[in-house]
Amino acid sequence: MMDELKQQFYEVMHKYQKPFSEEGVAANLTQWYEQKQGLLQLLRKHPLWNEKELAIVFRVEERREIDRITVDETRAAILELGRRACTDDTVYENFEVALRAATADYARIPNEYRLDTIRQYGGIKCAPGQKASRIINRLCLKFHLDQIEEEAEAGEPDNRYTRTIKPYNALFARLADALNPAHIEKTAVLSIHPCDFLEMSNRDNTWSSCHCLEGGGYRGGCQSYMGDAVSMIFFTVSDEYTQDFHTAPRITREIFCYKDNVLLQSRLYPTDLEDQKTLYRSIVQQAIATCLDKPNLWSLKRGKDTEPYCESAADSNHYPDYEYGYAVVSLLKGETDYGKMTIGSVARCVCCGGEQKNHRSIRCTECGSMFVCKGCGKTVHGYGRYIDNHFYCKECSYRCTACGEEFIGMPRIGIARSGEQRGICPACYEQVVGVCGNCTIHSDCLSIGANRFCPNQMSGLAA
Repeated sequence: MMDELKQQFYEVMHKYQKPFSEEGVAANLTQWYEQKQGLLQLLRKHPLWNEKELAIVFRVEERREIDRITVDETRAAILELGRRACTDDTVYENFEVALRAATADYARIPNEYRLDTIRQYGGIKCAPGQKASRIINRLCLKFHLDQIEEEAEAGEPDNRYTRTIKPYNALFARLADALNPAHIEKTAVLSIHPCDFLEMSNRDNTWSSCHCLEGGGYRGGCQSYMGDAVSMIFFTVSDEYTQDFHTAPRITREIFCYKDNVLLQSRLYPTDLEDQKTLYRSIVQQAIATCLDKPNLWSLKRGKDTEPYCESAADSNHYPDYEYGYAVVSLLKGETDYGKMTIGSVARCVCCGGEQKNHRSIRCTECGSMFVCKGCGKTVHGYGRYIDNHFYCKECSYRCTACGEEFIGMPRIGIARSGEQRGICPACYEQVVGVCGNCTIHSDCLSIGANRFCPNQMSGLAA
């Protein structure tokens, strides 16, 4: 198992072009293995446990009904945006009448008798059977709500900055979701796989968080979660993924932690929707109860009532969402012993394996650039190249002197007009061979150095 995990860890490092060494990866995996033993033995008791994925793999059905409250709240916000976009009161009143007509039925498709009102006051085309969300988007674009800009704060908590956004996009997406009921089936994964922690904010997602290895302000936190005794990753992926879930973009993701009859649920990314959190919490509660062979009965704690049950490890690098109002703690009913869990751990440098306490990095400042070659498996210091998203040392890769392309493997030898030997890639070598192989004086050419005068040579080379 550990050899396979090592190679998968290497793949993640290659993907993000991160310096790392055999020693550093071994230190991270050793800490993971030692600390996760309790969770590993517990989760293995579940009938849906997948040893290869180091996860329990579920099928999840998510049902979303029309959300009248969200429709009302979002419509009000869009009307406020309309006041800023419309040039005068009459224009705004026309927009308001049309928008209210499009949303009055709280339906995926508005009643046909409302369409004349929308056409008259909104000045747009709409046909019977069209979805309300399409009509609303066309209406808002007609009145230029998509052009309104405003300043918003962004960045990590300790590195905030202001950027310009267009608020309409988020408002429309929220209203469209609220008006469109859905029945969605997904694959859900409750994992302790080390690479699921490294990829907890996969750069291939449609969203990102501060734990993304590519530029995330708390990317060092991936190892802190990976190396503690309580943290698990719960995430959903599309149905096209049936294995190697650690490589899959996440649709949603959140941290769950378990110890001594206490289950903690942290923030759900990217949206933290309460309906989804409730569904996912019920799935994990059922899974833990099954593994414990106890009734699936829990009581909930929120807000400050969660504080007695969790704390962050000293010098850990993760961002503790659960300390900022996102935590929901489940206590297994019928128990008297509820422990206090320590979340996170001191991270290990992926280069030297020593302690690494910078949340903005996955290696310590003392370590230089080092990489493990995909070809020979050796750790090399700062020399080599990335080919096809993997690092290769200069003994396992080469730059062709003819075409300039980098390639994997040993070069073929071509003879230059000067008589010197030149390293070339297999593709260029085949072209040279093709020219020289058809030459009637090829055998004599090289012996007398006549190739320097040959007009048919490719890049001045002979085979």
